Amino acid sequence: MLRAFTFLAVLLSSPFVRGADEPKKPATPTKTAPAPQEPPETVRLTVQPMAAPVPALKYQLLPEVSEMNPGNPALGYLKSFGDETNFFYGKQWVEDQDKWSEMPLKDLPLKQISDWRFFLASALKNADDAARLDTPDWQILSKLKSEGCGLRLSELGEMRRLSMVLKVRLRAEIAERHFDKALVTVKTIFAMSRHLCEHPTLVGNQVGITILQETAMGPLEEMLQQPGCPNLYWALSALPSPLLSIYKGMQGERLMFTPLLLPIDERTPMTDEQLQKVVDRFDELIALTGKISKMGDIRKSVNAKAKDEARLTAARKQLSEAGFDPKKLKQFPPLQVILLNEMLAFRERRDDDMKAMMLPYWQIQSSLGVGGANEGENGQDRRSLFVFLFPPDKARREQARLEQRIALLRCVEALRMYAADHDGQLPARFDDVPVPGPIDPVSGMPFTYTLDGATATVRGTPVQREAWYTFYNFNAYEVTMKK
Repeated sequence: MLRAFTFLAVLLSSPFVRGADEPKKPATPTKTAPAPQEPPETVRLTVQPMAAPVPALKYQLLPEVSEMNPGNPALGYLKSFGDETNFFYGKQWVEDQDKWSEMPLKDLPLKQISDWRFFLASALKNADDAARLDTPDWQILSKLKSEGCGLRLSELGEMRRLSMVLKVRLRAEIAERHFDKALVTVKTIFAMSRHLCEHPTLVGNQVGITILQETAMGPLEEMLQQPGCPNLYWALSALPSPLLSIYKGMQGERLMFTPLLLPIDERTPMTDEQLQKVVDRFDELIALTGKISKMGDIRKSVNAKAKDEARLTAARKQLSEAGFDPKKLKQFPPLQVILLNEMLAFRERRDDDMKAMMLPYWQIQSSLGVGGANEGENGQDRRSLFVFLFPPDKARREQARLEQRIALLRCVEALRMYAADHDGQLPARFDDVPVPGPIDPVSGMPFTYTLDGATATVRGTPVQREAWYTFYNFNAYEVTMKK
């Protein structure tokens, strides 16, 4: 089973999430939306006019209270595997599921998928039932406090596989135009993603966000293009905001590396053996991230700093300013002083990186300011050895992308609603639609709307581009209305 830190390393190298070595770029300014350096990715949809349902909330994308039951969904999801492990992890079944999750709807082998669903009926029912339980508890908080980044997180891999199975069922239901059944599956995936955002790790939250992006949003776009698909404007508008939160994961992130830092004694001098054990442990963790070539040899780095009188003096000064007793600091071995200062720099940077993450996306950069924990007096570099830790802005960007995609889908449904009352015509201006137009959650400004004949484009401000996976650069729908 994977542990928290190794799972993070594997996850960040997986195409299911994204690469880990992307450069940090400024967030979008508040006032103007800058032109992207490269053409943004655009998803093309061909849809039909459709009025809002009556009653307006006939369709919803999360389980209603009337569907809920008391219980812990985390345990329920894991029960789905039970005796059906072969259908989840058998080589041929995995290959089939992955193929069915991506091939065009018209090419899906519905008879074969129907047989597959028959064998998985009990497992899928467990997932549906779990999504309708009201008290998510991943039961890892106590272990997170004691084990920190050594905590095993095998449940995240299982949730990932369960979501892909649900995606196949959802696409088959859409291909069969069983929209009511499809929306039951959508509710299950949306609820499961929200439950993963109750996981007390950022990586758990990010798995929840990515599951929703990968397994529900694409099929929803396919469903909106099917004849007779109900209008989901109000269903999308009724979702909580934010739909998926990273608050719990950020709190867990503050806790996760505490056990790693505890061996650095803040009160009494440490022996050379104790200090080298601490350094060796950091070396092991950095090696797991695959960044050892960038970080260099930690032993050489900290030992060199401990022999550098200027750095040592600066470190003692910074620790004294942070409240450490200067007399005790003089008794500590130089390496202990350096490690304590690195720990202090890490805590400062961690909070500096996290302090604005709950603000609207377009406000984050201006709130973080310049320098912070990474820059000390006279511009001295204050970056910690622990720069390999998972930064919260990565998860926040994924959250912003999801929020933007949902808002853009609302725009598409508003256009279908308008066309239903105007003989299939698209509006000349988006302001002409009969419902409120959503704001782009990335820029805090209205989406850009252009009309070219029978095709309209609704475009948002791009989030930082991900070179390795072009779909994450998506920020526009090109909508053609089919009468």
